[in-house]
Amino acid sequence: MKNFFIKNKNKILFFLITISIFSFIETIRKGLLNGCDFQWQPALLFWEGVNHYARFMNNGKSEFLCQGGEYSHLLHVIYYPYVLFKWETARALWLITNIFFVFSIPLLICTKFKISKYKTIILILIFMTCYPSRMTLNYGQQSLFVLFFLCLPFIFKSNFSYFLSGISSVKYSTGYVMFLNFLVKKEFKNFFLATIPYLLGWFVYFMYTNSDPIINFFEPLKLSFMSNYRRDADIYSLLQIYFLGDKGSILKYISIASIFLLNLLILIRINRQSSNFLKMSLVLICPLIFFPHSNYDYVLLFPLACYSLLNFDNYLNKINFFFVIYIFYLSRIVKHFLDIDWLYQPILMLLIIVLIIMNTRTERKID
Repeated sequence: MKNFFIKNKNKILFFLITISIFSFIETIRKGLLNGCDFQWQPALLFWEGVNHYARFMNNGKSEFLCQGGEYSHLLHVIYYPYVLFKWETARALWLITNIFFVFSIPLLICTKFKISKYKTIILILIFMTCYPSRMTLNYGQQSLFVLFFLCLPFIFKSNFSYFLSGISSVKYSTGYVMFLNFLVKKEFKNFFLATIPYLLGWFVYFMYTNSDPIINFFEPLKLSFMSNYRRDADIYSLLQIYFLGDKGSILKYISIASIFLLNLLILIRINRQSSNFLKMSLVLICPLIFFPHSNYDYVLLFPLACYSLLNFDNYLNKINFFFVIYIFYLSRIVKHFLDIDWLYQPILMLLIIVLIIMNTRTERKID
């Protein structure tokens, strides 16, 4: 069987490219009709001089599709070019932006870590057809946007890349990990550089909307807490569901602080590895363990797939790779078939934890 695949690898690749193109075209079609998570309307309100955080909290709801605006100030500032257009056009432009990330992320990673052309094509095909990427394009989500900027400081060692990595802070439940990682590595200069985009976004927002700067600084987090967004596949959500419930916000803040501490300990363990590629792959999946996420956020597993395919001869990397493939293509099907989310999702979280432990059990020097 192995000889068959080696002998016919070019024919197999041509077949995979063909079906991937058809799949991707269908994804684009859906994205042109949906895009409900693209935060166009909150950004539009901001550029009209309206503090959408205060408005949504006062009204107790958002106003357009599922655009709740619970992201940082910076995202709504960045979206300025899109609010110049009507919804349908802006949605199409954001879809094009996400398509750029679908191809640029694999190319950046594969070029940096010298992955062969054949494997690079395979990884691009995986990334463009996997469910998390297709869901991101369909819903107009920001997960690819965030992943792109999270990868930069691992790929380019420059002050500018550290500065740009701060753009990942637009999504609190994911972007936080970059800042924690800088602290763990005692890279305080890089931490400061990464905070600049966030602070600039806040400054522009409160100035443009004439909001109280102190109150406005905390409004994105307050709106996020009010939305009570939680799932059943991360530590924060499980604490809220089974232990804290609707108890006071002080306990919620204590639980968040405890989660950050636990994440710091795991990052310390990860950073003992000498392989920069492996460190990037493991650091970026930490948010999947600790804070609420949806299926589209599993794009964070893609760097681990790249690392594992590059070093596929290693038995552990085979496990890594096929686990990612399972999440990308089969997990959603199995979850709906079993119909026991309360058990299936926590097990998935535990498997990711086990994966990190296995990959950091000993120092791995493969890069």
